[in-house]
Amino acid sequence: MTDRATQVREVMTADPLVIAPEATLDQAHTTMKDGGFRHLPVQKEGKLVGVLSMTDIGRLGQSVPALMARPVSELMTPDPVTVGPDELIEAAAAQMALRKVNCLPVVEGGRLVGIVTTYDLLDALVRRLAPRSSRNPAPQ
Repeated sequence: MTDRATQVREVMTADPLVIAPEATLDQAHTTMKDGGFRHLPVQKEGKLVGVLSMTDIGRLGQSVPALMARPVSELMTPDPVTVGPDELIEAAAAQMALRKVNCLPVVEGGRLVGIVTTYDLLDALVRRLAPRSSRNPAPQ
């Protein structure tokens, strides 16, 4: 029996926290650290304008206060590649590999509805490849 195709909407984080481009890198870092995530979509007036990652902040040097006071807009990846919620996870994974990115904002009708990361896709793949016996172990 073949597993049905998995759509991005099934593995994405819906309604992710976002940050404004004029927020400071320190605010973004605190938001990501407190939330336990590594990517933060950047929105201005309800429109996705970029993505910021912990890796971006790490490259900058998060221990330098003057740098952390800079706005998110100076370090974010502008106009990020996006994916639709109905896309198959294989297509999302291919886009990530091709673009060498670790997340894709999920956009539907011009509106940010989620975010999918390499971790989300890897988790879905592991669940798909796991033998049925390990997914539904017999009661003991």
